[in-house]
Amino acid sequence: NAPGGGSGPQSVLGIPGTPVVQITNLSSAVSSEQMRTLFGFLGDIEELRLYPPDNAPLSFSSKVCYIKYRDPSSVGVAQHLTNTVFIDRALIVVPCAEVMQPLGLSCVAHLSDTPKRSPPPPTEKRPCLISYGS
Repeated sequence: NAPGGGSGPQSVLGIPGTPVVQITNLSSAVSSEQMRTLFGFLGDIEELRLYPPDNAPLSFSSKVCYIKYRDPSSVGVAQHLTNTVFIDRALIVVPCAEVMQPLGLSCVAHLSDTPKRSPPPPTEKRPCLISYGS
């Protein structure tokens, strides 16, 4: 087994070949362009989502960003930016399971120890970080 509990080089913390990272503890002043510049050095970015978005009418104390790389190996490299101080906060970069939806990338925090699991019944609650519209 590879370090981190995975079964091979494409497994990052038990998430085989995920191309998505979640970056938290972001300054409220950070922009999508800044995130694209910083994380674009680590690999080809397919999609980047910053929440709340740059044009949000309200101010928030922090932001979260999801980046989908074209090559899943960029996720391991991106994790090395954890604890790097960016603007005024230390970044937290973790791999994230992805679910593709018609509107684009969505990242869920439902990470199980079991490699494959059937979806929960509609009545079961599961943690979800991002949802799109209705």
